[in-house]
Amino acid sequence: MKNLLSVFAFLLTMLFASANPQSPETSCPAPSNVQVTGAGTGYISFDWDNCNCFSTGFTVSFLRHADGYTSPETTVTNSNHTFNGLQAGTYTFYFRTKCGSGASEIIGHEDVMIG
Repeated sequence: MKNLLSVFAFLLTMLFASANPQSPETSCPAPSNVQVTGAGTGYISFDWDNCNCFSTGFTVSFLRHADGYTSPETTVTNSNHTFNGLQAGTYTFYFRTKCGSGASEIIGHEDVMIG
């Protein structure tokens, strides 16, 4: 009886696995070619290559080195973003691609000086 239940459980698992194939949206490529496109007192702008994948947008955030403050992630729909209202100092900026309910690895642009 125990073996019969094990076989039944295995067959159910296989049935559901084949009925729900993994969506290609769960694999997100990280943003690439992240570049500074402008900077000035209190702001910096970035641009990166759009992956032309099943992307539903991107998230951006930053770490301010002076006090360790990490901003909340902001969702953007374009492959560019301007961070405003920044204090003078050194920052690391983070970018990632969103795909469905998943997301890519985080890409960091490190040690950026803001005047």
